[in-house]
Amino acid sequence: MTLRRLLVITPLLALAACDNQPQETISTPLPEQTPVAYEIPPQQASAFAAEVGLTAYTSMSMATQTAQELDSRLQSFLYHPNPMTHKEVQQAWRSAYSAFLRSLVFSRLPMSDPPDWHKQGIDYRQTLTLLDSWPIEGGYIDHVPGYPFSGIVNDLTLELNEETLLNQHGFSDPSYASLGFHAYEFMLWGADGKRSPEDFFPQENTAPVVIATEGGSTATGEANSAITTSGDGDNASVSTPDVQNHNRRRQYIQLVSEQLQKHLHRLQRRWEPSNGYYAGLVQRSEPLQVLAATMSATQKILSDELLNRRVSADSSEFSHSSEEDVRALVHGLRDIWLPSAAQPDEEAGSGDSAAEAGIARLLPGTEKDALLAAWQEKFTQIDTALDQWQAQQGAEPARQQVREHLIGLMQVLQRSAAALNIPLRTED
Repeated sequence: MTLRRLLVITPLLALAACDNQPQETISTPLPEQTPVAYEIPPQQASAFAAEVGLTAYTSMSMATQTAQELDSRLQSFLYHPNPMTHKEVQQAWRSAYSAFLRSLVFSRLPMSDPPDWHKQGIDYRQTLTLLDSWPIEGGYIDHVPGYPFSGIVNDLTLELNEETLLNQHGFSDPSYASLGFHAYEFMLWGADGKRSPEDFFPQENTAPVVIATEGGSTATGEANSAITTSGDGDNASVSTPDVQNHNRRRQYIQLVSEQLQKHLHRLQRRWEPSNGYYAGLVQRSEPLQVLAATMSATQKILSDELLNRRVSADSSEFSHSSEEDVRALVHGLRDIWLPSAAQPDEEAGSGDSAAEAGIARLLPGTEKDALLAAWQEKFTQIDTALDQWQAQQGAEPARQQVREHLIGLMQVLQRSAAALNIPLRTED
């Protein structure tokens, strides 16, 4: 009985609760396919499965490392808030979020978490909610134009700590996010992308009195009242008060940064090759099941995450860098399927070993050159189209070009799956 025949009859397994269950696997059903024109050599399939686990851990480790670097930049910014340190922490946020998105494809593998993790709210899906909720309402967090005392930062009745922010996250609506990359983004850029470093000066309130009110706080007093009027009758003018609650704002963003690192560390540990829960699932699974699951995860990222969400909306709306979100997700796919293209300088002298990685080690010889060229072409076209998106500030023609190339990459994935006799879901 061939390896493929064994996998064809393997059912989708429900995983048990404990890390030390030796029979737990990752599995994707492979229906009967006859005749089978091409058999993937078992050694090549095993090597690819090992690559998947290692790439996942490397990717999560990079996400964790860049989040630590982001926190370091944040501390420098809070120590001396000024335009230069502000720009540096914003750039660090962009790097950290891109690194996280490059790992997102692995969250789409068909893996079940232990029931206890679901109860504790620390399974993969809920952890991603704590990391990457979007779109979000900035006014739920801090001041926005016209509402100087809105949000958690200005609600003096709400104590700021880890438990509070976890409870407030998605409290009555998914857009009411208090944690994650986009809460962090809003704090660094503000609702209009013009956050001032002065918002984070370590100072007490300048208003004579700042009192708690329902839904936030209100400044009162002659100089900084919630609404200050001057003049009489038609000549009266209205001014808004200065930004307040600087120290709470500083405390809040530090809590968000701490929680971000905590949740990323959780995922990194689970992908650790020697004893990580997710790494163990991959290692105990049949190699062709890992291949099928990875192709399915890639299809979900392309269809559900990119085409149906990210290309149509602005996921990083406060920093105006949504095209970089798309780029990072696509590069995460490239890390799996075309790793030799991801690090050309490092791989240049490695001879055939560079070519025989990712999809290259799996494809039949008769179709390998054509399919590899198609993968490379589509990744290059997407990068070029994203450069145009950035230059055109997200104009619809630029988005449409990215969309067309992503559809083209989906077609290359489907052609590769057909060459390998791996079934993919039928798109509606």
